[in-house]
Amino acid sequence: MPFIGEVKNACSEKPAGTSLAYWSDRIFEETHGQAVVVSGVFRLWLEHPPAGTSVQTEAARVPWFANSNPDHQVELHPITAIGSLNFLGHIKRIRAGTQSFTGYGLTELVTILNKKLTIQRITIRGVPYVRIQGTKTGNNHWNLRARVLGPPEVIADGARIALDVLQGAQVVPGALALPAVAVSGTVAHTKIQTLTSGDIVQFQALIRVHLPTILDRVTSTEQQIPLPVEFVLLDID
Repeated sequence: MPFIGEVKNACSEKPAGTSLAYWSDRIFEETHGQAVVVSGVFRLWLEHPPAGTSVQTEAARVPWFANSNPDHQVELHPITAIGSLNFLGHIKRIRAGTQSFTGYGLTELVTILNKKLTIQRITIRGVPYVRIQGTKTGNNHWNLRARVLGPPEVIADGARIALDVLQGAQVVPGALALPAVAVSGTVAHTKIQTLTSGDIVQFQALIRVHLPTILDRVTSTEQQIPLPVEFVLLDID
């Protein structure tokens, strides 16, 4: 199964102290010919499913691919470090030069929240797996308005808050108490420390499948569940 790493703001944040113009060159320089530790946010999202009825599985060999964005569902995104290269400062509001990027909004969120996943615990050659079936789901980045539910909860590598996504003064159907995480050492992590219950915020975030929900609900019987989502905060005001 392909496992893709993605650096945030790779175009607007150039490598410092080097003549190399692109992060692809700097990363190649850092990693070529040696194994390095790569860290980042684990993300499952059905953004690039294989064509037709093809299935991607952890049990299969990764095929050769001709570009840096092959069919895949599993990522380290955002990447926080590659060897000695630290990318925490890249995890912030997305920009292209001096232009700010705006993500998806309420119309698309309603569509996402109405999607379903089919899940089942299976065994292949004595090894347990979780099978997840769903339809292609793009809509990576979001700009939304929300109400904070309680203070941030400290987790191992950052903090978590719950958000009611709002349309005016009303909660968007299905968008009650959606989880959102901020990576330690990022702009968003610093900002959420001051939030309290009832605060109204605007945020930009990456979205991912909320895996704890799947692991809590999956059984050996195939079942369909609403697509569970979680936001990875890039910025919040």
